[in-house]
Amino acid sequence: MRAILVGVTTINDRYDIEYSLEELKGLCEAIDIETIDTFTQTLDRPNTRFYVGSGKLNEIAIAIYATKADIVVFNDELTPTQLRNIEDFLKIEVLDRSYLVLKIFEERAQNKEAKLEIKLAKDLYLLPRIQYLREKDDRIGGGASTKTRGSGETQRELDKRHLMNEIYHIKNELAQIRKMKLNQIEKRKKNEIPIVALVGYTNAGKSSTMNTILEYTNKEEDKKVLAKDQLFATLSTFNRKITINKIDFMLVDTIGFVSKLPHNLVESFYQTLQEVKNADLIIHVLDSSSPYINEELNVVLEVLHNLEATNIPTVFLLNKWDKTQSENLTIMGYKSIQFSNKTKQGLNELINTIIEEVSPHTIHARILIPYSRGDLANIIETKATIMKKEYQNYGTYFECEIPKNIYDKFHEFDLDTLVS
Repeated sequence: MRAILVGVTTINDRYDIEYSLEELKGLCEAIDIETIDTFTQTLDRPNTRFYVGSGKLNEIAIAIYATKADIVVFNDELTPTQLRNIEDFLKIEVLDRSYLVLKIFEERAQNKEAKLEIKLAKDLYLLPRIQYLREKDDRIGGGASTKTRGSGETQRELDKRHLMNEIYHIKNELAQIRKMKLNQIEKRKKNEIPIVALVGYTNAGKSSTMNTILEYTNKEEDKKVLAKDQLFATLSTFNRKITINKIDFMLVDTIGFVSKLPHNLVESFYQTLQEVKNADLIIHVLDSSSPYINEELNVVLEVLHNLEATNIPTVFLLNKWDKTQSENLTIMGYKSIQFSNKTKQGLNELINTIIEEVSPHTIHARILIPYSRGDLANIIETKATIMKKEYQNYGTYFECEIPKNIYDKFHEFDLDTLVS
């Protein structure tokens, strides 16, 4: 399918139009829509009737004829009136940015929560457009008599009622899933398992980074997550328990961020990112080779601000360093790691940084565990850093660094405590 992209820039725009349309092009590519032309217009505000001015719309109509385009995609969410007027004028299928993102999310959603969130957002998008869509169906059907139109109006009411009922049930089901999810997060916190969250602009390389860390820890192949060079390759949050140097932490790969999210999707998008809010460490993955790295950085920082997650310790991972042209790139005031999933540059530094940040406080102890308490000896073997181990007459002697959160189990066997 071949598309013409259309965008309006205003003096109050927060996003550069060139960057925004490049992002829109990437969104189109994600569902196999080829961009063949783009149109932009500077206005005080988008035209309430046609989004762009009538003159610009004429130019687009000529381009459609010349290029034999199949579809026109607009860079903002269109009102039902704008959508109707534009399609009537251009005589071609029209999509707005919001519906395009919803289509991508709908195709990529894998787990139950993601599917429900996308269905809810789509229903909320369609609700005010029911009348237009019904009229469009009637027109495609070749018109209708007064009696048929009356029947159509009744059908629109039925469609609207059906959508409202569906929205109600989806919200209830999502509330139950989110309650269970929050319980799981609380359980992790009680078990004192640190959470390390990978965040970043979509396609920055978060999933590839998770797979690189999993490879480092020799995790099974089926534990890896999908990593593709496209926007929104994955829409789910993936959790993997990692153990390095006897330190446990939960590694979370989150959904990629993007600018100008459909407002109906924003709430569910933030709900999906609850792990970030509860993280002990955030690894902010940046595509260091992107010409729009500053814009992408600001998109992610805005989301983190809205999540109230700006006070969490953060490491900036300058990914795709093997492709970057800016060798002096750094994030002022923060730890930055030059990194490549392809060459594994910076991997050891990343692993050491994670361990340093999530390692629990430890106690240096000399412990003598009776042979009858093999269960305690096993905990030391798996959880402590052992400097010395000896088999003695009364039990196994350990000189070790033991995490504070489990030290109480060994207090009575600590030789220093017994001597004092």
